[in-house]
Amino acid sequence: MPGIGQDNTVSRSLSDTPNEASGRAARALPNSPLGSVQGTASLPNIVTFAHADSFGSRTSQRAFGPESPRTADAGRRSLSYALRQEADVYYDSRAATHDEWKRRDRTLQDYYGNNPQLLPQLPFTWHHGWKRWRLFVFAILVFIDGSLIPIVLYYAMRYAGHVQGWIIFAVVTSIWGGPTYIEFGIRTWRLMKKERFYRPLGTNSRWCFDTLNWASVLTITAVTALFIVGSAPHIVWLRVLCMPAPAILYSLGGVLGLITLFNYMNWPAPFRLSSTGKGEKVLPGVYYFIEDVVAVNAGAGRPYREAFAARYNASPRFRQMLFKQSVFWSVPALLLAGALTVIAVVHEVPATVAYGVCWAVPFIWCAVWGWITVIWCKRDMVRERVEWEEKYPTEKHETATNNIPLATV
Repeated sequence: MPGIGQDNTVSRSLSDTPNEASGRAARALPNSPLGSVQGTASLPNIVTFAHADSFGSRTSQRAFGPESPRTADAGRRSLSYALRQEADVYYDSRAATHDEWKRRDRTLQDYYGNNPQLLPQLPFTWHHGWKRWRLFVFAILVFIDGSLIPIVLYYAMRYAGHVQGWIIFAVVTSIWGGPTYIEFGIRTWRLMKKERFYRPLGTNSRWCFDTLNWASVLTITAVTALFIVGSAPHIVWLRVLCMPAPAILYSLGGVLGLITLFNYMNWPAPFRLSSTGKGEKVLPGVYYFIEDVVAVNAGAGRPYREAFAARYNASPRFRQMLFKQSVFWSVPALLLAGALTVIAVVHEVPATVAYGVCWAVPFIWCAVWGWITVIWCKRDMVRERVEWEEKYPTEKHETATNNIPLATV
């Protein structure tokens, strides 16, 4: 093993165990902290690891130091973090939790209303935390259960097993939608719980469901009806069974587009839409879908609804982004559903081909649109941060600490 040279560099081979290496280093440096305190060491500026490959014929080195691209104290940071300047300490709503919600004495909307120079932060992120994994796993299960299973079971059982159609769809209908139905039951139970943590803002009723719940009822009803009608005859109506996936686009895209139309025309809400009461101004459709999914399905609860409302009211760029996303998702969904309906009913297209197209295309489209949305929203939120810093320079921030929405524990 090489010793410690004049360049203040420590080298260690892969054959050394941590204990052996630290022991030899301690003996070589009797006056160092490593020799006096076991298990601690003052590392040099550059640490080089020399190790042999599997054939023992050559060595490679990795250096970590001030001149390396990434140092130990420089973690990964997104572009939005890189653009931020140092600011005074203030209550960050990203720290809002269920326990914190129970003991505070005011809402996040009140807090950000008293501190208009602060850009409201959302207590949810895709970068860390268990909430993101819950949504991610659910999305994967929906894709597998909603698209892959109907396609794989039908073509495998028909062409490989030569099974009759009514038996095939007896199996498909008994399996399809399992994760969706379970998640729908869980979110409904959360909204009905005595504790109002998951409910929309402005209501305490246990029977006041949010917009996504009602949209889910419409979608599940339409899909179930199509499955029953198409698979009930002994000779199944395959073209009817092509329509469940387009029906999902019709239902969700139609609800999204109709709500967005109300927002564009400045029509008042005919009834409660999540956190928007009857007679109030309707917000873009994507607003309600995001609010309901993160608050209930991801478990972020009312703190997210409050922070989301505060962000929408405070940031013009955020409002513009949500309106564009509402149009971006609703109009193409309805157009795609119409095109798939034509494919399903036109007899020039074989029913077996139409079945695969109608079940696969909607989910592929959702994946592509989701990828575009992520890139688009990241760009808009970076611009939002820049515009906010220009409007409220960091050095002028003066937060009212007595307005922090936390009650004394």
